[in-house]
Amino acid sequence: MSRMKIRWLIGLLSIAMLGLIVFQFYWIKEVTKVNEERFTQNVQTALNEVTNKLARQNDTNFLQTDVSQMMPSLPERMRQRDSLINQYKPQNRRPMPYLDPSLITYNLAIDETNNKIDFDINLGLMLQDFYSQTYPNLEQERFQLEQQMKNRLRSIQKDWAEHLVGSNNLFSRVNPAELDTLLKREMRNRGIDLEYNYGIIERRTGKTNLINTSSVDDLENIKNSKLQANLFPTDLQPKDYFLSVYFPSQKQFLLKQGLLPLSASGLLMLILIGCFTYAVVVILRQKRISEIKNDFINNMTHEFKTPIATVSLATEALQDADLRKNEGIVDRYIQVIRDENKRLGMQVEKVLQIASLDKKDFRLKFETADVHDIIEKALVNIDILVQKRQGSISSQLLASNPIIEADKVHLTNIIYNLLDNANKYSPEPPEIHIRTENISTGVIIKISDKGIGMSREDIDKIFEKFYRVSTGNIHDVKGFGLGLSYVKNIVEMHKGTISVKSDLGKGSTFKVYLPFNHG
Repeated sequence: MSRMKIRWLIGLLSIAMLGLIVFQFYWIKEVTKVNEERFTQNVQTALNEVTNKLARQNDTNFLQTDVSQMMPSLPERMRQRDSLINQYKPQNRRPMPYLDPSLITYNLAIDETNNKIDFDINLGLMLQDFYSQTYPNLEQERFQLEQQMKNRLRSIQKDWAEHLVGSNNLFSRVNPAELDTLLKREMRNRGIDLEYNYGIIERRTGKTNLINTSSVDDLENIKNSKLQANLFPTDLQPKDYFLSVYFPSQKQFLLKQGLLPLSASGLLMLILIGCFTYAVVVILRQKRISEIKNDFINNMTHEFKTPIATVSLATEALQDADLRKNEGIVDRYIQVIRDENKRLGMQVEKVLQIASLDKKDFRLKFETADVHDIIEKALVNIDILVQKRQGSISSQLLASNPIIEADKVHLTNIIYNLLDNANKYSPEPPEIHIRTENISTGVIIKISDKGIGMSREDIDKIFEKFYRVSTGNIHDVKGFGLGLSYVKNIVEMHKGTISVKSDLGKGSTFKVYLPFNHG
């Protein structure tokens, strides 16, 4: 995949991911808004129900008090009846039938919509003509009683009209205990199990009266709350009294209600962002690996091409009959073929070793090894290459105990690879220094050079497979980019560590720690 296509793909994925995140935030905002509106609606409905019930109870109490004053007690009515009948001789008395045990009954109907009162009075007497003849004064008494009742009815109508206009005495119309009970019941009926403070406010003057409030500190919050209802909605001239409720923990309550969908949405967003980030990293990494492998193929072709060409030339030369007569020249070409063949074998072996390390089936042969002996043998081999470039190599083998358990072959390869890199990455005549020292648990080997050095970006990647500080099509440094990856793997299989310090343009220092025992 080309670099441009990768950029387009990442761009489209980024736009899609950003759009999804924006949509999720919008959805969360809408869910929060809906929960808040539902909560407000439930509270407002509860407040309206409380004020309506309070108003109806207030009207009922008023009528019961006013009408009961009009009705004489049952004993008094019985006394009046007996007194009236006893005026006649016993032989002229007749029993009085009643439709009801009460002497007087009434029917009161209130039309709150049109503010009308229908009041029907029934004395409860089934008076026939012969009763009137038997008790001639009874009809007159009944008429007088009806007149009294009508006068009282007009008084009730007047009192009711004044009641509908509304009393100015707030606390004579509101029972704090009853108000508190109604509020608790209506809130509970709507599933609002939340602490609240309430009060009665008068908007016109800004005066605030609090009834049974749990905290005086909430005075301003109650006054400014949007959760309010007219306290006396049935008054003909409604007063500016409002029942106001404030919930101190309303935000926490709403957040708790939406916690599950919000948490699920947040978790999904994090998963999507993580997957997206991982996908982008994998795409870029695969692109990088593809480029490095291409460089590796180019480098490997170059590394194999040179010895193959050399062997080919030597073989052609040996085919010359005249040349074969000179044994010295023949031996020389045979040695060249042998050396180049060995070189090819080493390159192939290096690739195979890396492949074995990847498969995790690579096994080391641990035995007692002298680090100093291994370093000295490696110095003999690398010194020839350094001298060809007019360079120098020095050593300070200061470790008092250089004996460790290691694989001698691979430990030799480690030292040689590090020395070879120090030589190859020194553009000027190389200056290489190797030093050993002991710590309580093992041996430390330091290899320093004054070569090209490395940037911070290179330092972070030099132990990756196929990575080369000099990449691209310019083959200015020989190698496959496998050396340091191989070194790191072998060191770690010895339970050791490797690190590097480098300044660009000033050189590098590799530090290898190998424990006495690999277990």
